[in-house]
Formats: sequence, structure tokens, C-alpha cells
Amino acid sequence: MKMTIRVINSSVLALFLCACSMVLPEPTATPTATLEPSPTPLPTDTPTPLPTETPTEVPTSTPLPTLPPLPPLPTEAPPTPTVLAGTKPIVIYFIQKGAGGNVACGDTLVYYYTGKYRTDDVEADIKTALQNLFFYKTAEFGGTYNPLYKSKLTVVSVDLTDGIVEIELSGEIKLTDDPCDSSRIFAMLVATVRQFPGVGTPKFSLNGVGIKNYLP
Repeated sequence: MKMTIRVINSSVLALFLCACSMVLPEPTATPTATLEPSPTPLPTDTPTPLPTETPTEVPTSTPLPTLPPLPPLPTEAPPTPTVLAGTKPIVIYFIQKGAGGNVACGDTLVYYYTGKYRTDDVEADIKTALQNLFFYKTAEFGGTYNPLYKSKLTVVSVDLTDGIVEIELSGEIKLTDDPCDSSRIFAMLVATVRQFPGVGTPKFSLNGVGIKNYLP
């Protein structure tokens, strides 16, 4: 019995001594995962819609088809028409009120250049002059007056035979409250036509009747 215990003790001792002489391997370091900070998401920009502009409708004006485009009249009348490049200019006439002349109520006729020049066709030149006269719709030009500014007239035909010129107009004459305007209008028409050579006192008709029916 004693022998058995001794053997066991010796075995245990040997095992203990053997365990003490073993070199344990160094523990392998476990790498620690470095956590990257998660990026903060950038704020998303919500695009602001641009205001839509409502196109403004451009008012349209209906030009008079029979009237040619003209340069603006000068503020002062020239003293006399001059010959330019061998061609005489076409002029139109307006009224200078109270200037002591023999037109209407002591008025005077004042002419303006139109920017047009005479041709060999007198009938065509008369039509050009009158259409230029009817084109302007402003009552005042510097110190002159246009009694036709409310009227709407156009030239239908011009016939010149042996110095006698007959002119047919269409449209309407709108007179102002000034009783002198009838005489002023007739004087302007006659002077504008008689600037051309070989032309006597013209005969005007409006809408098929004598123009004097519209100029009391």
C-alpha cells in the first residue's frame, strides 16, 4: 500500500516538473480593427426652380400700307428749296399761324423737305408729295401747324392733262373746332400740288365728290 502511494506521488512530481520546464509561446497579438469614422453625408441641395417669366405680348400696330416710311421733319423750315445733285426736292406745306400771310386767318404757308426728289413723271411726283403730307399725324411741327393731323386720307389717282390736274382722294377729313382749318387744309393741298412745273390750280375730289363738300 505504501509503495503505490509513493509511485503516484513520484508521477505527479515528475509531471509538475515537466510542466515547469515548458516554454509557452508568446501570445499572438490580435490586431485591433481601427474603425474609420463614417463620413457625414453632405446636405443635398434641393434646386430652387427659377421663376418662369411670362412673355409680354408686344402690341402690334397696323401700318398704313399706302404710306412710305419718311424721315422726321426738321424743326425749322429751310429758306428756299435748293437743287441737289441735279434733282429738285419734293416739299410739303404746313401752316404758321398768325404770321401775317394771306392764307386763311392771316396765316403763312411753310414748306418742309420730304427727302424725296422729282422725277420725270409729274403725276407720280404729285402723288408722292400728297402721300407724304397725309403721313404725318402730329398737330405741331416746331412753330408750324398741321390741320390734317386728325384726318385719314390717301391718293387714289392723279390725272394731269394740259396743265389741268384732277386728283381723287379717299378717306375722311376730321376738322377741329378751329373755323380757320378748312381754309388752311385747302391751301396746303393746293400749294403741295402747284410746286411742280406746268400745273395749274388742282381739282380735288374726295370719295367721289368735290372736296369743298368736306371743307365748309
